[in-house]
Amino acid sequence: MPNETQPLLRSRTDERRSQPPAHEITSRPQNNEDYPVDHGYVAWIQVLGGFILFMNSWGLPNAFGVFQTYYVDTLMPEQDASTIAWIGSVQLFFTTIGCLPNGVLLDRGYLKSLIAAGTILEVLGLILTSFFKGFWPILFAQGVCMGIGSGFLALIPVAILAMFFEKKRMLATGLASTGASVAGIAYTLAMRSLFVSVGFSWAVRILALVILATNVVAFLVMRLQLQYGSKGSKFGFHHFKDLPYTAFVCAFTLFVASSFVPFFFIQEYALNLGVSTDMAFNLLSIMNAANIFGRFVPNYIADRYGGVNTLLPLSIACIITLCMLPLAQTLPSLIAISIVYGFLSGGVIIIPGPTITDLSPSNADMGVRLGLAYLVAAFGGLIGNPLAGAVKGVGGDTVQNFRGVWWCGAAVMSLGVVALVATRWLKLGSAFAVGRV
Repeated sequence: MPNETQPLLRSRTDERRSQPPAHEITSRPQNNEDYPVDHGYVAWIQVLGGFILFMNSWGLPNAFGVFQTYYVDTLMPEQDASTIAWIGSVQLFFTTIGCLPNGVLLDRGYLKSLIAAGTILEVLGLILTSFFKGFWPILFAQGVCMGIGSGFLALIPVAILAMFFEKKRMLATGLASTGASVAGIAYTLAMRSLFVSVGFSWAVRILALVILATNVVAFLVMRLQLQYGSKGSKFGFHHFKDLPYTAFVCAFTLFVASSFVPFFFIQEYALNLGVSTDMAFNLLSIMNAANIFGRFVPNYIADRYGGVNTLLPLSIACIITLCMLPLAQTLPSLIAISIVYGFLSGGVIIIPGPTITDLSPSNADMGVRLGLAYLVAAFGGLIGNPLAGAVKGVGGDTVQNFRGVWWCGAAVMSLGVVALVATRWLKLGSAFAVGRV
C-alpha cells in the first residue's frame, strides 16, 4: 500500500513538470529519497525554522496588546479601544486570509519565495509604521502590509512539519508554535522598554531588524520533501463536500474569533482596575509564558487521542475561564487567571492546524485545504476582537464595563464547541462514539 502521508506517486513526466524552479530547489538527499520522517537532523531542524516563522507571524498578534495600550494612552488618545483593536484584527485577518493563495504556492514548491516575500513585506510594514502617527496610515502599514507579509509565512510551519512528522506531528507542531508565545513575551517586554528608552519610531525599527535577522535563519534551514510540490494542486470549494472537514473549519473560525480576546484586552482591564502600569504590562507576558506550555503539553496528548478529542475539554475549560474573568478584580487573581487562560488557550490556538492535516486524505492538496480553512477563519479574526470591544460598556464600574467583553468571547467559543461535537458525529457516526479524531 502507498504511504498515505506522502503525495500520490506521479509519472516521470508529471514529476518533471511539477518540479519548482531551480532557485526554489533546496538541498535534497541523494538517490531520490525523501528525508526521514519523525527523526533525524533535517526533520528536527524544521522545528527550529517553524519556531521562527511562528514567532514572526502568529506571534505578532500575541504582542499587539502592548501596541494597543500605547496607541490608546499615548499615540492616538482620541481613538477608543474598539477602534484601535481594528489594527490588530486587520493584521490577523490578512495573516489568515493569505494562507489560501500561499498554500497553493507551497503545494507547488515555492517555499523559499514565500519566506522571502513575507519577510520583505513585514519589514516594510514596520518601517512605514515607524514614520506614521495617525490611525489610517498605521492601519495600512501595521494592519494590511504586515498582515499580508505574515500571511506568506503563517502556513509554512504547519505544512512543512506535517511532511516531516507523522506519529509526532502534533508534538512537533506544538513545539514550533511556542515561537508565537515566546514572541508575545519577548516582543511585549522589549517594545514596552524601547518605547520609553528610544521612542516609538526607533523601537519599531529595531523590531523590524530582529524580524529580518531571524527570518533569514528560517530561509536557510527550511526544506521540502522531495516528492512534495505538485502543480496539480488547485483551489476549489469541492473540499467542503468533506463534511467533517467543513464542521471543523467552522469550529476553527469560531476559536480564532474568540481565543485572542483576553490577549487584546487584559492590559486595559487591569489598568482600569487600578493595577500599576508595570504589572498591567506584565500580565500579557505572564499569559504568553503560560501559553508556551499550553502549546506542547496538549499537543503531546493530541498525538495519541486526536485533535478534536483534545480540543473539546480544552475549549470548554477556556469558556469557564472567560466567564470567571469578571471575578478577577485584584492583582493576584488577575495573575492566576492569566496563567490558567494562557495555558488552556495555547492548545485551542495551535491544535486546529495539524488536526486539519489529519483530516486530509493525503498531503497532495494539504496546502490548499489548510489555506481554505485559514481563509474562512480569517473572518473570525477580523470581527472577533472589535466585536468584543464594541460590547464594552462605558460609564459604569470597570468590572461591569468589561463583563460583556469576556462573555462575548465565551459565547463565540461555545459555538465552536458545538461545531467540534458535530465534527465527531460526522466522523464517527455519533458524538459520543469512542475513537481517535
